[in-house]
Amino acid sequence: MNNITIYQIILAVISVIIISQRTIRFLRREKAQSLFKYLTFTFIWGGIALIALFPDIAHWIRRTFGFGDNFNTLIFIAFVILFVLFFRLMSIIERIESQITDIVRKEALKGIEKKVASLSSSSRRKKI
Repeated sequence: MNNITIYQIILAVISVIIISQRTIRFLRREKAQSLFKYLTFTFIWGGIALIALFPDIAHWIRRTFGFGDNFNTLIFIAFVILFVLFFRLMSIIERIESQITDIVRKEALKGIEKKVASLSSSSRRKKI
């Protein structure tokens, strides 16, 4: 194992913090935290921490698949950007789904209230 640099430590600490936050959110059963999202976050950030602490893993992958050093760096940067965008989109979609559910519930309750009101007024008319 080579000497560990400051960026490796920072990246590993950031990964542990993000995994911890996601674990707490998942255990609290927060609305926006699905099992898929939790497992994906844990897998990706765990992988980032492993590669940061043990860069030989990345070199092994690079040698195995025949990537060059610069190409490997570009793929990693693109991967991180796509990862952030993917989860941003998932959060937006989950928020929209929640808003749609709230709207549908409110509309359903309005419809029920109207039916109950019309039934109670029609039953009064029959008694008279």
